[in-house]
Amino acid sequence: MKTEMPMPPKQPKTDNQIFIWISGGILILIVISITVLMAIRGNLRNKPAVGIASPTISPVSKATLSAKTAQYYTAVFESAPCSFEVPDQAKVNCGFVIVPEDRSGDVTDTIRIAVAVFQSTSDTAKPDPILYLQGGPGGKAIEWSVGVYQSVVAPLTSDRDFVVFDPRGVGLSQPALECDEFKTTYLQDLEGKIPATEKVSYYQGALLSCKNRFLAAGANVSAYTSHDIAADARDILLALGYEQADLYGVSYGTRIAQFMMRGYPEIVRSVILDSVVPVEVQLLNQSPEERNSALQILFEDCKSYPACSSAYPDLESVYNEVVNRLDAQPMKLEVPIDENRKIQQKVDGSAFRDIVLWTLRTPQTIEVAPQLIYRTHEGDNLNLTISLALPILTFDSISMGAYISVNCHDQVFAMSTEKLDNTIYESCKLWGTNLPLPGESDPIHSDLPTLIMAGKYDPVTPPSFAMLLAGHLEHSYVAEFPNEGHAPSTSEVSDCATNIISAFLRDPNTSPDLACINQINSTEFVVPYEASIPLPLEPITIDQYAVKTQIPSGWSAGQFGFYNRNSSFGDITQVGVQRAPVSESEWVTWLSTNFGGNQGLEKPAIKHDQRQANGLTWSIYETSSKGNPIEIAFAKSGTQTLMIMLISHQDEHDALYNGVLLKMIDATTSS
Repeated sequence: MKTEMPMPPKQPKTDNQIFIWISGGILILIVISITVLMAIRGNLRNKPAVGIASPTISPVSKATLSAKTAQYYTAVFESAPCSFEVPDQAKVNCGFVIVPEDRSGDVTDTIRIAVAVFQSTSDTAKPDPILYLQGGPGGKAIEWSVGVYQSVVAPLTSDRDFVVFDPRGVGLSQPALECDEFKTTYLQDLEGKIPATEKVSYYQGALLSCKNRFLAAGANVSAYTSHDIAADARDILLALGYEQADLYGVSYGTRIAQFMMRGYPEIVRSVILDSVVPVEVQLLNQSPEERNSALQILFEDCKSYPACSSAYPDLESVYNEVVNRLDAQPMKLEVPIDENRKIQQKVDGSAFRDIVLWTLRTPQTIEVAPQLIYRTHEGDNLNLTISLALPILTFDSISMGAYISVNCHDQVFAMSTEKLDNTIYESCKLWGTNLPLPGESDPIHSDLPTLIMAGKYDPVTPPSFAMLLAGHLEHSYVAEFPNEGHAPSTSEVSDCATNIISAFLRDPNTSPDLACINQINSTEFVVPYEASIPLPLEPITIDQYAVKTQIPSGWSAGQFGFYNRNSSFGDITQVGVQRAPVSESEWVTWLSTNFGGNQGLEKPAIKHDQRQANGLTWSIYETSSKGNPIEIAFAKSGTQTLMIMLISHQDEHDALYNGVLLKMIDATTSS
């Protein structure tokens, strides 16, 4: 085969924004329940994310201050070059705030909290900055803020500074409690390489390995808790010279914000809470009905959306059938976890349920959730495979040691042993985190002006959490977004949330106008393309191959003459047109082993149709890759061979074959 042979099409990339959200930690909403500790008992569940932020001395109520006496010290800011690429048009001051690791111990034993201040674009900036409190816990806030600067940060810097910090033990802060041993163990577990009887020893071995490393480096894991992070947040404000701030907490960051509201109201001007975790809520103690409430919303909304109810008429029963089938006979799928590695992951009913819940995090994945359920039922597992990779990626966006310390202190030790698996409790004791302070998990009562945001589909911090918290805040407003899941204020679906936040910040004492929420369209679920709906095509010349043809309007150009539909998350539908000085048989042989980056075709390409168009005779072959049908048409044109390829999902194959491929054949000529 000649070296100039055109390369086969590359598989389309997953929506970059989805990965930005995940890598940022802010939407790590269904993170492996209480990290991987739930896996110790062989029942991994995806759980929420939580985050950063809060005061100095102690963010607990005054009644508990005596339980942990703070010593006198002065937090200091040290300027330093930014260790990241500053976004275009942004002005950022970077550095570290030096604080005690344990404020009740030796205050000269310090740690360094990484801080980035995105300066206001106004010449008359307000004196109170936005203090962003990240989710996770353990989410890398600075990395996240850079990734979403244009969509989230920049719009809010028109009037005031935007302050971001990596919490203690996280990201750029020093020390960073990275625990790669946990990721390694978790991946081994997903692949079924850990015997069920040895899970406890494997996970506890990973715990001890990380803990001993941290201790050898001088870190005290018991000092990495939410109230310690809250104290850091207050110190950051004071060290930077701010007298007050507007708190902006997302997911578990809302919990830190609540500590600040209770312990340090004098430094808080207003509060924005997105996807709230009320401090009194025990996330591991939610009932199955509460955890699955978002699924019922999905089922009901699909029924009310005519196209969805027509395409997926029995969504709930099909979902239950898939869960039961996978519980009875789990399957293994090859899941890519990075560019160079794939794992064979076991998927049972519980894993499938968790992945469907995971898709209810963002509008881009909510709209394909019914499609995911039905395609899995029909044996098309590509969407499921892509989705399975998303929870794994959370390991790269959080510092696992900090995640464990915070969750053991805040959640595991806040529950009675009667309500919690004893193995998890003992594992947290092994880790060495302290018990919560008396009153630490009591509900927050405050009269500070507070804007609370919630997504209708949020499976981890549902709207009921927002209403629970609003019930004991005297001056609060609740905004529920109908087409959102977790962290609607960071969504790019519309600028409604940003406008509401901006208006609230201008005047926190006035009820914000929520009218834009009513203008947001309900979720339009993705359904298979039907041939009865004409798909407009537009003429195009592919100069690389000197070919004239037609492609569907709106499809985006890729490489090697291929065009991707990219209509929804995980959409692999694409067409390609090429020309090469090889014979039809040579091309078929080459594709059989080299298609898709040397993965090859999974079954022989079989000729099944022939078509005459523009004086050319086209031979049409059918084959497949990873279960997805592929149609390939060839026609001899002088000394060259023309090739047209269609890659689709099975549920759209016939419609796209007739509505796209055959029309492209009729329009294709050498230019």
